[in-house]
Amino acid sequence: MVAMEAMTNAGRHDVLAASKMLGMILKFCQPEIGKVPEIIKYIYRNMSSFTEATAQETIKRVIHLLAENYTDEVILTLFEIDSWRGAHKPWEILASFPKGYEVIMEHLLQRLTARRRSWAQEPRGGVEISPLIATRALRELLLEPSQRVEVHAFFSPLFVALLLQASSLLGAGATEAFWGQQHLADWTDPVSCTVEALRTLMTSAGYGDHVSYIEKLGGWELLASPERHLEGVALLARAMVTKNCWHSCPIFGLVVGILQDLDHENHLTALTFMTELLQCPDVAAMVDKVMLRILASWLQCEEPAAVKLLLRAVEVFVKHGNMGKQLRALQPYVLNCCYSADGGVVAETFQLLRYLVEHLTWQDSSSFLIQLAFTLGPFLEEESEHLRLEAFEVYGAVLAKVRRRVLVFPLKHQVLNLLVLLVLHLEDVSVHVAQISRPALCHTATILGWWKLRVIFAKKDVWTILRALARSSRP
Repeated sequence: MVAMEAMTNAGRHDVLAASKMLGMILKFCQPEIGKVPEIIKYIYRNMSSFTEATAQETIKRVIHLLAENYTDEVILTLFEIDSWRGAHKPWEILASFPKGYEVIMEHLLQRLTARRRSWAQEPRGGVEISPLIATRALRELLLEPSQRVEVHAFFSPLFVALLLQASSLLGAGATEAFWGQQHLADWTDPVSCTVEALRTLMTSAGYGDHVSYIEKLGGWELLASPERHLEGVALLARAMVTKNCWHSCPIFGLVVGILQDLDHENHLTALTFMTELLQCPDVAAMVDKVMLRILASWLQCEEPAAVKLLLRAVEVFVKHGNMGKQLRALQPYVLNCCYSADGGVVAETFQLLRYLVEHLTWQDSSSFLIQLAFTLGPFLEEESEHLRLEAFEVYGAVLAKVRRRVLVFPLKHQVLNLLVLLVLHLEDVSVHVAQISRPALCHTATILGWWKLRVIFAKKDVWTILRALARSSRP
């Protein structure tokens, strides 16, 4: 403090001597420096008094060294200085040195991701800023435009951390816990604060057009909405795909890493974001064996919302048209979803299966199509008209893929087993099922080479068809 007071002296020699002495103190005594808040406050109160260039540079170095070694204390003090009338912009100096900027950003990222303890729990011993204070500090630093290169280096982990923090805050009781913390009484809504930091991060990284695009579609409001938060998450990811965000691939890698934890509190956020990012061909190309195992694990979970998101991800694989290997790895798990206890999951599974069958070739997917034909059998007699109709539509699509030359055991055996069932459903209480049964019968006759029976299948009633089948089966 004495050295800094001397640096406000008008005498140049006094300033140089004080600067040299202060440099030596900082070089050898950093860990033992006390009263960090008092030092920072003194500097900013007397900023206009440091007129010598040497003094100004020394003062900047003091601030950076203190920020690197006592980051939490410096940040809390700067927020206090922010409220001073006429104070020099406190964050400008902190953002002016690339190396120090990196150290501070890394520290803030650690604070953002250290959310394992309760939001409201105070740290034991020393000063430690909460994730929300770190969020506000991050935004203040990002508003300083001098270090765009460093922002890009931290963009992906900061983006994911802020997105997950917004989701956590919208969880039960999290926001209320934030309000009870010290230093937060005068702050705005924590969710809005986090969303605004995310928005500022994108702008500072040069993604202003992304920010405007999301704004136009109401995405920022959706992100802050408890009821429609996941819609906002999906829109945010779609914007990154639509606008060709350079960071999509590294962000995808981080999101998949999060999904390794099946109990992660924000797994729906991660799954939603991942599913939309997969629309990007470069992102989809990243899906390897490890990622496929993670996706398969989620397809087997018991949470309907999570499984539905995974089914949509599989549909995205189909749309890309070049992900046959990945699809084959996930097809058995998709088939297992037919037996889910949740009716919504089963319905979406059958919709996906129909889409799969329509876009797959027999050459590449014969094993899956045969397995599907056997899986569908019980569902053709399902009590639910809607589900029964879905099953008939999928079976009809399977038959459309079959040619006579490939109709061998075991598929031929299953086709024959289901023949009478198709005939009986010509009189199904569901008109739509009855309508689908007729062309399915005709196609069955075609692939079996039953040309005379095909004419009967096309026009006659159930009993006429059954008698014709009985006569044809006699030796």
